[in-house]
Amino acid sequence: MPDSVVEAVGKWLGPENIRWFRFIKHFKGRVDAVLGLNYARKYIPAHPIHLREGMQIRNFMRSLPECEGWSCDDFDKGWVAVIEQLIKPKPPKNQ
Repeated sequence: MPDSVVEAVGKWLGPENIRWFRFIKHFKGRVDAVLGLNYARKYIPAHPIHLREGMQIRNFMRSLPECEGWSCDDFDKGWVAVIEQLIKPKPPKNQ
């Protein structure tokens, strides 16, 4: 995945949304999980991240020149790869 795509998506998402994906990965084991019904709020249905947030990210990526000519399959796999890169821990800087 080109670094420019990762940087553009990271800037577009912002730190709060990157933290949200880190939270999902920690508790569900993957960033494109399906969140179950929230019983505290009885009216929130199952939440498929791949179809909701994933679609928003794929649509943003479609606007990037680096992604021109990608297939739907490239976007389906690519958005997850981008998020995985954004949420992985950064190595500590040597002082």
